[in-house]
Amino acid sequence: MVSANSRFLFLRFVIWTLASLSFACLLGEFYGVWKMKPFACLVLLPAMIALAAMAIFWRKSPHESRRELSILIIEGALGGLFAAVIYDLYRLPFVMNGYPLFKVFPEFGKMLLGANEPNWLVQLLGWSYHFSNGAALGIMFTMMAARAPKGVLFWGAAGWALTVEIILLLTPYRDFFKIHMPSQTFLVLTATAHLIFGIALGAWCAKRIARNRVLPTG
Repeated sequence: MVSANSRFLFLRFVIWTLASLSFACLLGEFYGVWKMKPFACLVLLPAMIALAAMAIFWRKSPHESRRELSILIIEGALGGLFAAVIYDLYRLPFVMNGYPLFKVFPEFGKMLLGANEPNWLVQLLGWSYHFSNGAALGIMFTMMAARAPKGVLFWGAAGWALTVEIILLLTPYRDFFKIHMPSQTFLVLTATAHLIFGIALGAWCAKRIARNRVLPTG
């Protein structure tokens, strides 16, 4: 018979995997495995709907562990969105001084739309995908750090964001989007931006998850 802890761990893995598809959508394009547009329509969108359904319908589940997972999905997504806004606000002064840190967003939109026009839709889809990645990072983190104490939630999020930055640097991200910046400048700006993202996510999770935490019995 499967224990309650084993079921909880399995569901966390399923949710983490669903959230990770936001990044898989882009990584597959980098390495020529699939195109973003069909992957987003056929895989990512259903995954996002599944996550939303879990968050909504498990909030009043008779199983406390599922109510806990609902909280983790919601707070992870909101925390990731909040952190993504802080991340972009940090980068905004550099963008205004000519650094091409936002140039990837319309490129996201073009790959998702499959066309260059209309420009407003390209921008909307590109920015939406960017923020979906922020939400996905938040959900992935809360699935890994479920039931962790406040300190681990805070510093763990910072470590998670820097880990993602290291992984990103190992991909063809910079060359794929032709981001022309001195390597040292690019490294410093992206590393500090991801650290700020992680601190913002950690602060959100440490406050919100600890306050809404459910201690499941099964």
